[in-house]
Amino acid sequence: MTEQIIVQLNPDVPPTGSDLGIVNAARKSFGKRSSWDIELYDDPTRDDYEYCQKSARSVLKDKDKRLLEFLARGMTADDFDTLMETLDSHTNSCEDHQLTKELLWEWRNTPTHDTPFNHGFFSFEVKAPIFVARHLVKHEYLIMSEYSRRYITDDVEFYVPEVWRKAAKDVKQGSSSEAVGMYESLWGFANTDEDYCAHMKEGVYLYNHLIEQGVAPEQARMVLPQSLMTSWTWSGTLGAFANMCRLRLNKDTQYETRLVAESVYSELKKQFPVAAPLLVEGVL
Repeated sequence: MTEQIIVQLNPDVPPTGSDLGIVNAARKSFGKRSSWDIELYDDPTRDDYEYCQKSARSVLKDKDKRLLEFLARGMTADDFDTLMETLDSHTNSCEDHQLTKELLWEWRNTPTHDTPFNHGFFSFEVKAPIFVARHLVKHEYLIMSEYSRRYITDDVEFYVPEVWRKAAKDVKQGSSSEAVGMYESLWGFANTDEDYCAHMKEGVYLYNHLIEQGVAPEQARMVLPQSLMTSWTWSGTLGAFANMCRLRLNKDTQYETRLVAESVYSELKKQFPVAAPLLVEGVL
């Protein structure tokens, strides 16, 4: 069940950093700093200035928003518009194919100035199936400390999917939104869920039997399937987590993995309402 997948901020390590912190990290090269702009709460029914002051909030100045856009995009808005106009004017012409290719390579090789985005930090506590953890451990610059069955032999839990999804026909891997009918199970019986649960119980029985016989936990765990739930502490910078989200929020990502990315992205946006969407969704 999706309720089994849990992503929450690490209670021992609160998020650090702000959009303004990223701006000032970028301005450090020039020995300059910026400051928050103050936005008063606009309530047409109130003319009480003191009330408006109490309801004020800190926001980035427009010039600082443009700076973050530049950092995320790697070029100024004018340069980007020029590139897009040039591409638009050549994409329908066969003889200009080489020019289009060169422009795309120029765009790909444009420096992204992403260092300032790594001055914000997050730490999460995640619970998910092993097959999800193995997807996510691949991402660079994210530190993972995982629950280990070399030391712990109890608390065995398996992930139970809400539906069995059909394989997607248009991709080499992944699944479609269509469910496999329950009338025909993976093993030819009447109910896939019952078959699956029975299979998991057999694995637990064999695992416990091996432990009781004195087999080392690091070997006994070999009989447990990839649907075994695990948990880990996951820490890294805004930039590193944004890179993960940009890839794992894609519709082709496995559903269970996407659930983790969605929860992480939600927290990124709370701490960095301007910078996080620029990194994950792109500069519009």
